[in-house]
Amino acid sequence: MRSIYGRWCGKSANGRDALVAVGPVLVLVCLLHNVFGFMLGYWGGRLSRLPERDCRTIAIEVGLQNAGLASGLAMTMGKVGTLGLPAAIFGPVMNINGSALAKYWKGK
Repeated sequence: MRSIYGRWCGKSANGRDALVAVGPVLVLVCLLHNVFGFMLGYWGGRLSRLPERDCRTIAIEVGLQNAGLASGLAMTMGKVGTLGLPAAIFGPVMNINGSALAKYWKGK
């Protein structure tokens, strides 16, 4: 957990100026991308006539894209301050949204 937090702080600190400039828009785009992934996964399962439980599983799998790959590529390319910023924002957004959706569906 410390490693993830450390990498997130490093990427955010390196991209501070870019984050201040595009932060709110970037968070909104990440949120919309995540929600679209949930909907695409769920309705793709429904169109395939899968059981409800499978549709929910696919929705969470599609919605929780791997932000770690993007941050690894950004670090490899040496562009952590710019290319790593969307991954740094998307990681927490996808985890919060995925957890909230799973908790919501657990009650149904």
